[in-house]
Amino acid sequence: MRPSKAHFVTSCQQLLALGVVLAALTPAATVVSLDVVHTPQGDATSGLGAPGEGRRLTLSAYTAESHHRSRVPTAPVDAELTEYPLTASAGDARSPRTSRTTSGERIGTTSVLSRPAPVVGYGGVGVTWAPDQAADDEDLSFTVRTRTDGEWSGWTELEYHDEHAPDPDSREGRHARPGTDVLFVGHVDDVQVRADADGSAVPSGMSLAVVGPGKATRSEREAPAIDTGDLPAARSEAPAAGVATVTPEPQIYSRAQWGANEALRDKGSLRYFEVHAGFVHHTVNANDYSRDEVPGLLRSIYAYHTQSRGWSDVGYNFLVDRFGRIWEGRYGGVDRPVVGAHTLGYNDYSFAMSAIGNFDVARPSSAMVQAYGALMAWKLSLHGVDAADPSQQVGPDTFRAINGHRDAGQTACPGRYLYAKLDRIRELAAGVQEDWAGRDLRSDLAATPHPDLVVRRASDGRVLVLPTGGLTGLGRPVVSTGLAAGADTVVASPDLTGDGIGDLLVRSADGSASLLPGDGSGGYAAATRTWTSTFAGRSLLTAVGDLDGDGDHDLVGRDADGRPVAYLGDGAGALTRQRLDGDWAAWTSLTATGDVDGDGDADLLARDAAGALWLVPGTGAAGFGTPTKVAGSWTRWSSVTGFGDFTRDGRPDLLVRAAAGSPAYVLPGRAGTTFGEPLGRITRLKRGSIAGSAQFTAGAMPDAVVVKGDDVHTLPNLDTTELLPPVPAGFAVGRGATLLNVGDWDRDGDGDILVRTAKGGLFLRQGNGTGRFPDKVRVGRGFEDVRLLAAVGDATGDGWPDLMGQPVGGSMRLYPGNGLLGLKPSYVAHSAISAATQVGVGRWDGDGAPDTLLRSGDSLALYPGNGPGGLTGRSALGFDAARYDWVIGVSDLRLTGHGDLVVREKDTGRLYALTVTARKGITSRRLLGQGMEAYDRAG
Repeated sequence: MRPSKAHFVTSCQQLLALGVVLAALTPAATVVSLDVVHTPQGDATSGLGAPGEGRRLTLSAYTAESHHRSRVPTAPVDAELTEYPLTASAGDARSPRTSRTTSGERIGTTSVLSRPAPVVGYGGVGVTWAPDQAADDEDLSFTVRTRTDGEWSGWTELEYHDEHAPDPDSREGRHARPGTDVLFVGHVDDVQVRADADGSAVPSGMSLAVVGPGKATRSEREAPAIDTGDLPAARSEAPAAGVATVTPEPQIYSRAQWGANEALRDKGSLRYFEVHAGFVHHTVNANDYSRDEVPGLLRSIYAYHTQSRGWSDVGYNFLVDRFGRIWEGRYGGVDRPVVGAHTLGYNDYSFAMSAIGNFDVARPSSAMVQAYGALMAWKLSLHGVDAADPSQQVGPDTFRAINGHRDAGQTACPGRYLYAKLDRIRELAAGVQEDWAGRDLRSDLAATPHPDLVVRRASDGRVLVLPTGGLTGLGRPVVSTGLAAGADTVVASPDLTGDGIGDLLVRSADGSASLLPGDGSGGYAAATRTWTSTFAGRSLLTAVGDLDGDGDHDLVGRDADGRPVAYLGDGAGALTRQRLDGDWAAWTSLTATGDVDGDGDADLLARDAAGALWLVPGTGAAGFGTPTKVAGSWTRWSSVTGFGDFTRDGRPDLLVRAAAGSPAYVLPGRAGTTFGEPLGRITRLKRGSIAGSAQFTAGAMPDAVVVKGDDVHTLPNLDTTELLPPVPAGFAVGRGATLLNVGDWDRDGDGDILVRTAKGGLFLRQGNGTGRFPDKVRVGRGFEDVRLLAAVGDATGDGWPDLMGQPVGGSMRLYPGNGLLGLKPSYVAHSAISAATQVGVGRWDGDGAPDTLLRSGDSLALYPGNGPGGLTGRSALGFDAARYDWVIGVSDLRLTGHGDLVVREKDTGRLYALTVTARKGITSRRLLGQGMEAYDRAG
């Protein structure tokens, strides 16, 4: 970045002698009242929060409707611009002068004085010259004087900054003429300009432009025409509680309201790119204008920029007057990343709002400062930029999110007094910006905050919701110190004492045992029962559930002779020993997990010396039937324990671990006395001896108990799992349909589905939070030829989910969501992309704007989003997708802040979660479930 170079203008230079031009400045505190118009949040009459009240500041707004209205023209108005060759007038021409420095070096100054030119209306003047004439603003200066009633004023400086221009390699830049800013001289008779060049000749082809605002034939008092709360989605009613919030949205006076003649702009030069920062400018002209004169000032600036400077449009994206009113500047949409001509070298990556006035000599009003805060907060939020960010990449350099023009170039702009307000503007903007969570791709459909999938069953076309449950996990342990001191066996059992809480049986090496009731918080009360010899000499002690069918939990073990023995509970902590028929001498371990075979009776699982697993079925009458071998290989697991349902599907599951030091997993129970593939990766169970599981805390799922030395660790279940049972959605779709899990499309607080039919119709299926979708509404048509169609979250930053897709033969387009009204007009988000599928992923790169993935063959590439600007450059993820036929973006599986991916392995039908972080990308793969080959569509 180049160092700043001062071009300060003193008050004595700026004030013209004529009283009608720039009269003495009124102190800012008495000039204005606030006229920043934006959608009120909470109490619309509240003032600014005082410093120290926290980050959440408010921007005050008028409540009286009259304060929201201004006099504006009702039709385009032609400004009156006349150009005069800047040549010397008779008797006034000045020849080059020369002088010497103290070292004898010759230096020279060349001056040219124009002929007096007439002024009509509230006049403005500027000077331009030939494009091929390089002129450094350090060596070239301009001054202006005016004549009224035959009297000439003194001279005042006409600002020239060579970095206030379009980028030279753009179409606009190639047609541009270098020149000064426009200076408003007011209601005068004539104007004259003098050009001075130090050390060189003045540039050739100079022209003096004199511009008047024109006169409106009719005007009306109107409110701002652009309510950004309605861009691009109409809001017919207040959103439901719990839906996404958005940054307060200012109201803006439109181009039509200042009388813009759209024929003046070069429509072919309109460009969009990116927004990473905002710049604060000033127009370096009059400070004493009235409210009604502002539209005319804007027309004059517009005419000078387009007709004299050769720009495609007015250079600034927005302008703000001293009354705090925000005005639309450059054409193209206030919510879009329109490339302006305001900050040379950085126009493609930023936007600018210029304050009307000269703030080297005047202080900005509080209304103007608040308008900057409101506009910067909203505009930056659209593009995912934190207004307080100290380091944004803006083209080749880094800047703060909000900057003065002088931060990017050798200029005094936006004037010393406005520049001094930048920290306040940043504070205001950051204080009202909402967070980005509402812009993510939301995909929860069925009663939990975790993401869900929507699938089509191939056999009958029925649509189902596959809810995810947050991924299996255990919380931090509750440690009971010394509880296992001297013990050789600790058994975790479901409720033995009748209070609904799990209990522990702790047996010492001498054969004595104690029953320790759980306290409901993961700890244990003092022993309520003790036995001296009842459990002595017994091995393989374990919980078994209700063995005898009386409704109370029991225990089992094995006698020294290999015969099974039962300890039948009475529900109050007492246990009655009973020897059973059978021979258990071959077993090396016993595990109870409930009713495995589904006949209603408690069963056991037994391991033999070869590592095989056997089902020992209960009879319901304090006995067991004939063991049968359980399918699968069990030798990989050194520990097989557990008691209860870890997957919330109604079937008993197992906790398994390969060896001490390895994570534990859940083996989900399946129909037919089988168990599925390992789920989860429970690192908290790496160490210690797993004593079993039961509900020791207030959660809905079993907690685990681990013995580590003399201590008992109870690990509460987080009540999470991989997949919950499918939920019928209540409708069917054809084989050619596309299912889009779009989030809360209608903003009623519940997730919705869009269905694109084979004929191109787009239908909204409105969710009710249960996974069922009773209502259907057509929201679009003509999508049959749109490839790569995907839900992408709230790309436009307005609180409504959006779509993105690529029509055959066309470019990638953004389709802004419009709730029940369907879609707003689409626009290009990126040039055509060659890909097989698009995967919406929400905020992948960590800023506030949603991003997307495109799959080509077996590769995935990230295209970062820039809010309403669409997509920016491509970066490969380095992930091999060859084994997967589904790649689906979902919201955060763990609710920790970053969306994840779900993939289906095409050879096995297994569903996996790919965990993603903003810093590392795809970090791990985790099984979610099996049997996905039953579905042929997913979203």
